[in-house]
Order: sequence, then C-alpha cells, then structure tokens
Amino acid sequence: MSTPRSSRGNPSMGDIVRSVVVIGLIIIGLYAFGKLFTDKPDTPTRAVDYATLTDQARPVAGFDLLAPTKLPDGWHANAATLNIDWWHLGIVKGDHDYIGLDQVKDTSAKRAIDRFADSSRADGKTDIGGETWSVRKGPDDRTTYVRTQGDVTTVVIGTPSRSVIKDYIASLSTS
Repeated sequence: MSTPRSSRGNPSMGDIVRSVVVIGLIIIGLYAFGKLFTDKPDTPTRAVDYATLTDQARPVAGFDLLAPTKLPDGWHANAATLNIDWWHLGIVKGDHDYIGLDQVKDTSAKRAIDRFADSSRADGKTDIGGETWSVRKGPDDRTTYVRTQGDVTTVVIGTPSRSVIKDYIASLSTS
C-alpha cells in the first residue's frame, strides 16, 4: 500500500510557480500604486531670480556682466553664480533644454573652451547683434558660441536649436 505524499516539506513545481506569480502580482500592484500617486513637478529644477542676482553681482564684478533682458517663453534660470573672475548663468526648459552663459576674465578663448566646451570642434563663425561669435559643435548636440572682447571671454553653450541660442545671445545686455 502506498502512502499519500505530503507537500509540506517538499513543494511541487506548481506550488513554486503559483508563489512566484502571486509575489510578482503584488510587486506590480505596489509599483502601479506608487506611479498612480506620484506627482512629477512641471519644473524639476529650482528656479532662481536671475535678475536680482545679476543686479547684485554687477557692482562687485570686475567686468561687465551679461544677462538676458528677459528669458524666452517657458524658460527659467536655475543657476546664477559670480566668483572672482567668472560669471555663470544657467537657464532650462523642461528636462532637456539648457543654455549656459559663462564669462571669464581671461583673454584666452582656448582656456575657456577647454573649461566649458571640452570635446567640441570648430564649426564656423556667425554674426549676432553686430558681434562675431565663433561657433563650435559638441557632443550630445550641444552648440557653443565663443567671443572674446577686451579681457573677457564669453561662452554660451546650449542644447536647443541654433536659432533659439542666437535669439538668447541677441537678448544679452550689460545693463
């Protein structure tokens, strides 16, 4: 006479598959619940009041600081920093578009390019607002514009289209 098999100490393959399926459904349910009740902010980066910061930085900077008279629609500033010989203003739109303005009190465009636009290559020249800018093409579809005026080298680097960056550069002012 054969004795009935007990599955207590020795689970069958069917028991294992059912357990894995139940645990998988619980994990998927928790993930879906988390996604349903998670709010992604429209502006994932913090905004800074670049106009006020620029007005505070201009009197103490040793050179004429550039800043846009107004930002393009949908853009906001996320960084504004003044160090002894360097001014940085960063603006963003959503998660993907970025324009960075860097001014360095240094007449060496090469050093500024090495610092802010490493791995870029020359891509011609363009005239914006009566000023000639060198254009550089970088990795990840970044475009860089460089100009040296007096003892200040200005670098504008961005990910949007060239026309958007050129409009931004045209809006830059020292007042």
